[in-house]
Amino acid sequence: MTTIEKELLPVPQAKYRPLAHIQAPERIFVVGLGLGMLVDFFFYGKPVGIGLLLFVGIGVMALWCIGRLEALRVQKGNLWLLAPLFFFASMAFVRDNSFLTMMNVLAVVCLLAYLVFFYGNGRVSGLGIIDTFLLPLRVGGHSAALAAPVVKDSLDSEMVRNGRRNSMPILRGLFISLPILLLFTGLLASADLIFAEYVQNVLALEFLNDIMSWLWRGVLILGAAWMIIGGLTFALHRRTDSDDQGKIEQIVEQIPRVFSLGFTETIIVLLLVNLLFLSFGLIQFTYLFGGRENIHIEGFTYAEYARQGFAELVVVAIMAVGLVWGLNWITRRTSKTQIKLFNVLGTVLVLFVLVLLASAWKRMTLYESTYGYTELRLTVYVFMGWLAFLLSWFVITLWKRPDRFALGIILAAIGFLLTLNLLNPDAFIAQQNLNRYQTSGEVDMAYLTTLSDDAVPYLIQALNLTVGDAEEQIKPTCDYLFERTREADCYATPHEIVLTELNGRIENMHTDTTWQKWQSFHLSRWNAFHALSFLASENDA
Repeated sequence: MTTIEKELLPVPQAKYRPLAHIQAPERIFVVGLGLGMLVDFFFYGKPVGIGLLLFVGIGVMALWCIGRLEALRVQKGNLWLLAPLFFFASMAFVRDNSFLTMMNVLAVVCLLAYLVFFYGNGRVSGLGIIDTFLLPLRVGGHSAALAAPVVKDSLDSEMVRNGRRNSMPILRGLFISLPILLLFTGLLASADLIFAEYVQNVLALEFLNDIMSWLWRGVLILGAAWMIIGGLTFALHRRTDSDDQGKIEQIVEQIPRVFSLGFTETIIVLLLVNLLFLSFGLIQFTYLFGGRENIHIEGFTYAEYARQGFAELVVVAIMAVGLVWGLNWITRRTSKTQIKLFNVLGTVLVLFVLVLLASAWKRMTLYESTYGYTELRLTVYVFMGWLAFLLSWFVITLWKRPDRFALGIILAAIGFLLTLNLLNPDAFIAQQNLNRYQTSGEVDMAYLTTLSDDAVPYLIQALNLTVGDAEEQIKPTCDYLFERTREADCYATPHEIVLTELNGRIENMHTDTTWQKWQSFHLSRWNAFHALSFLASENDA
């Protein structure tokens, strides 16, 4: 071959690597597929239990191992995310409250997204407000997109090509063997009736009844594996990013450069809102905080006045913070004096908002003292407490570091859920309402029986407390509309209501045993089961 002919030959192209910074995509593929199988193993057809904590632990270990093998340097300043991540994962098998379990699972998913995003690059404290809420969606979108090139590279690897090539002789052997096996099977079945029965059972293909379940599990495994592969890839891909901001955050940050508000207009808005809140605060101190006598003068009962407007006050508090933040973001300030004046008026407005929260807290206290605790009322108490923390954080960042307000939102959200977990809502509600029953003789036993297994120790305690109480209440199985018609079979004493509920609960535990699988081990359920079993044995004796 001449030199000219050689030059005319096509130049061999290097293999295309869509993610050139990843050394071994096959490794990520295998780990992701394995974790996808664990999703099925730990969660399919099983209540949430200890499996969530184990899966999170294995997933974090997989991320660490992949990072080490791919020479990804960990950002140690972001590893504090591991503490709330493992706490909420562990609470999923300690607390049985359905709302709390849902929130714990949601928190685990979001914190995993945060960990993937900040594992090798960036700072959590540098997030903007919009990215704080949208980051899990960003990670999900990138994971779904980045899985494709890794899967493609893995399936095109030399090992897979060799596997396909080596499998062809096996398939040809199976194809040739099929008619021979059918012939000999028919003859042997004719020769032995017992063998024929086994053959008939096999050919009945009863396993096809579960084919849809197996197909769905296959889709679950592949879907989970796809997202996990993409998530691991995104964690590695992120080390080359120079900016943590998402596209939406970047677009929003450009708005004040196009449209901004003058300082005078902003000051007028803050002054007028402060005057409105001041007048409202004075009324609160005069009437709500002043006592029952002042309200009676105006023709209202204390309960009527205090139980109305709670939700509106909380909404006003949130909107007021949003107003100050929005004005801070969009207002033009050209001197230190203007900045200081804005901060002073913003701080005063936040202080008035704290007065609104105090008023809302006072109203909720009266409502709770009249009707007792419920899950919603307890959740609102905790929410108001952490909203007060967020307001204080807002004032600090307003004067010092406005860019750190988003970090306060993350901390407040973690603190809110952490507080609920530590309180153990259902047990707390049952305990407080039974204490109230001992002093006032009033309790909504039908509501208490709807609480989760976290409340079982107190429901057992209620059996002894309600003995001899002849006042009938509506049963939890009846609609509250029956109260108007006084249907006899819809009423029972508190003792009968709680006894019926506990007997039904232990019967359901014996009937549905999915919760007894070790992947679904749940501390509260096991304690409730043993306590109810002991109670049933005592009743039988």
